[in-house]
Amino acid sequence: MIFDLFQQSKQLKFWLRMSFFPPLHLATAINEEVIDTKKKIQTVLESKFQDWIDAKAIMKDTAFITTLAFLGIVDSIMLELAYGNNEKRLNGKLNASWTVFWRGISQL
Repeated sequence: MIFDLFQQSKQLKFWLRMSFFPPLHLATAINEEVIDTKKKIQTVLESKFQDWIDAKAIMKDTAFITTLAFLGIVDSIMLELAYGNNEKRLNGKLNASWTVFWRGISQL
């Protein structure tokens, strides 16, 4: 599903490639944009994780720690999309990462 989404969307494929392999003359501007976007995403995720912690939907921890762990999964998948072209490997990595992440935050 994720693999297909990035393979079929020219905009997503372009964004991914530019964030990892920016042209030298645009590298500074693109890196600043990527960092700014990541900060905004982190802020939104941290708020959502805090809501879920407060609602006791997930384990009590700091929203900051949970967010960084989640973003580690996202970064791993983005690297796989940028450098790999193997849907089976990407899905395996996603499933394994999500299983361990969910086990760590769920209220089981």
